[in-house]
Amino acid sequence: MTGAPASTLSPRTPDQPMAFTRDEFVMGAVSSWLFFLGLLAAAEVSVAVVSDVMGSLRGGPSGFSSVGLLGPVLLISLLIAAPISGIAALLTAPVIRRLAWRLRTRRSPWLHVAAHAAIGAAVGAITIAVLQLLFLLWTDAAAPLPQFAGYCLIAAALTAASTVLGWAVTVRNARRWDSGRSTARRIQARIDRDAVVEDEALEL
Repeated sequence: MTGAPASTLSPRTPDQPMAFTRDEFVMGAVSSWLFFLGLLAAAEVSVAVVSDVMGSLRGGPSGFSSVGLLGPVLLISLLIAAPISGIAALLTAPVIRRLAWRLRTRRSPWLHVAAHAAIGAAVGAITIAVLQLLFLLWTDAAAPLPQFAGYCLIAAALTAASTVLGWAVTVRNARRWDSGRSTARRIQARIDRDAVVEDEALEL
């Protein structure tokens, strides 16, 4: 039996140009999480390289000590960051989904970019604050305020960028499905029929 054309199965309509299905949201959330890990790795590599270059210019060691330790440090940081960021993504997913659903009638991409960047930055900063609080309760020690603020700023920047990138990738793929350039829409429609009531409930 032949299924309906991909374009007829799209949740997007002229009145709701930015609507989405549950699996599209999941894909966006996973993409954002992967982008965060990639950006974190890129940031650590950049910091190591810049640190060694600045050290060499100041007459310090020329053996690229930071870069030499980059492998194990990067591995350990990703092993720690992956589950923590994954838990943060799961806990905040309902809030982000509700926000995105509220904006489904707004066509302006810049509004969506600003909203996702803002909530992504908030997630990053709050995650660092929670980790700092747990560390304080566990050790009775806390990072100095400037260092803590720096961690919050870095986390906010990374999570804001990764959230926007995950949203952008999802929108691009959704437009490809809507235009018929991908057959994945038929599979997605079958998966998401059970989520219609759940999506409508977000309007309440």
